[in-house]
Amino acid sequence: MESKSDVRRARLRFAAIFAVVGGALLTIYSFPYAEHGVREDWFSRYLAIYAQLAGLVLRIFDPAVRVVGNDIVGRTSMTVAKNCDAMDVSLLFASAIVAFPARWSRRLAGIGVGVLVLTMINVLRIASLYYVDLHWPSAFDVIHAEVWPLALVALAVATFLWWSRWAQATSNASA
Repeated sequence: MESKSDVRRARLRFAAIFAVVGGALLTIYSFPYAEHGVREDWFSRYLAIYAQLAGLVLRIFDPAVRVVGNDIVGRTSMTVAKNCDAMDVSLLFASAIVAFPARWSRRLAGIGVGVLVLTMINVLRIASLYYVDLHWPSAFDVIHAEVWPLALVALAVATFLWWSRWAQATSNASA
């Protein structure tokens, strides 16, 4: 049985590692990059992939939708820009898993599955925002800036909690 000081120490260790890893990853992601530089080119291609994925989903319901670069064009138009990729949520999710005391194989599995889930939900978010802009343009800003970000954070927290219980249960079963 763990003492209160052991539990407190474990929680402080988790918080410290989470803060350092999360802060470092968010700093790297947010750091400004040179216009027309290698990093900008890579990032533009990355955002274009997000636009293509959302375009695939949208074409199921609207075959007229086209994707040009990171622009989705159809009955309404939208651009997939930085921060539309939910990278901040994914980085914080990954940081929480790195900080959690578990085997690295379980951490890597959790990061892989969790980031994949967050990415799929984010593609659905982008597709849904197309329809919100098309049918309820007055609600777009609230749904884009308030509702979906909160939903993504809640999903990331729920996924982390599920993963942490799984990682602990499989550790206890093998011990």
